[in-house]
Amino acid sequence: MKRTLLLLCILPAILFSQQHLLAVESPTLLEPGHAQIELGAAHFRQQPFPLSGLEGNLWKFGNLRFGISLSGYVELQADGTLLNLLDITNRHPAVNSGITTTNNPTADIGDFSLWTKFSVLNEYSTGIGFSVRFGIQLPNTSNESGLGIDEMNFFSSLLFQKHFVGMWTINAGLGVLGDPTLVSSQHDIFMYGIEYSIPVGEATYLRAQSSGRRGHSGIAVQHLSNAKLGLETNITDDLSIKLFGIKNFSLSDNAEGFELSAAYTFHVVEIKK
Repeated sequence: MKRTLLLLCILPAILFSQQHLLAVESPTLLEPGHAQIELGAAHFRQQPFPLSGLEGNLWKFGNLRFGISLSGYVELQADGTLLNLLDITNRHPAVNSGITTTNNPTADIGDFSLWTKFSVLNEYSTGIGFSVRFGIQLPNTSNESGLGIDEMNFFSSLLFQKHFVGMWTINAGLGVLGDPTLVSSQHDIFMYGIEYSIPVGEATYLRAQSSGRRGHSGIAVQHLSNAKLGLETNITDDLSIKLFGIKNFSLSDNAEGFELSAAYTFHVVEIKK
């Protein structure tokens, strides 16, 4: 009994939700008949995982994103990570400590998400770009690995864009997150994101982002915030490379790291006008 009371007292101080924040999404759709595939990797130092109590250096290999647009108004997307690999440096008392693997490092596939984005307003004809986006996150990562929570999550966002001394992108939306510690329980959250982009060369852009979430919270679903700063370079009209430095600054997550990815856009089908 004493051990249980101690665990309940310390968990809120050391844990945060194991889902990472959503990236800032542009309201601009791909050209009709085109698709884009993006592949990358990321690294985070001292990344905590609340449900299992694990903490360590996280590598994300094969960060995959795919989008396809078959009209000027709808784009279908999917994203996820092919391999999460955690080099464990600390094990804290946690809800899932008893069933979490003792392997070090521990690894598993990442959660994948499916999205639909609808264009509502075009900035060049109305003065502001506006789209809506709906998505579902699948529980692909197992809780036994210590990296997953086995919960399905739902998201909806409003996406805005405006050119003004550079380009501003703003996201605002709602999420419904499952609570892995309570049966038939959910948390309703507000999500936000903002990005400022400015050219620093003929084909290079400086991008600064910040995103977060607020709302209902629990032992394993807490408030999160982060900031990103990086560059995007267009190698050709169809190929671009992005590099971001990342810093999390919520009370329960101070991990920092980087993301590196390459995106390639290609024609898939001819759209009749």
